[in-house]
Amino acid sequence: MEALVLEILGVFGVLRRWGDAVHEGAPVKGARRGVLELLLRDGSETVSGLARVRGVSRQQVQHQVDRLLELGFVERLPNPAHRRAPLIGLTNRGRALIKTVRSAELDALSQLPVGVSDEAVADAAKVLAALRTALERDLASRVAARL
Repeated sequence: MEALVLEILGVFGVLRRWGDAVHEGAPVKGARRGVLELLLRDGSETVSGLARVRGVSRQQVQHQVDRLLELGFVERLPNPAHRRAPLIGLTNRGRALIKTVRSAELDALSQLPVGVSDEAVADAAKVLAALRTALERDLASRVAARL
């Protein structure tokens, strides 16, 4: 398990730098791209909710959201559950951008000579999904134990 986790951490760092290189000249990279990705995947969310999912501070996400608002990629939406905490949602421009970014990444990844079979890639994805599920379950029980 230690070797797997160390490899995941290494891949994460390289993947982040690789993504920035693939999107050289794009209007968003890194953390801002991550916010757009979450909004596309999960729909509108508060800044606090985005921070929770990303595992970072609300202030860090607020900084990214403020810039995305300036660029016109996200918008504030009414939040029926909380008047003072608006939902943040993708604009049509933001949705088009993140879809273009995803498409460019998938195209670049499809041309990457990894040297393993499609079956090995599918097996690796299953292992990572199982690890993520186990970690989420363990995290929830640790948080609950503190309450």
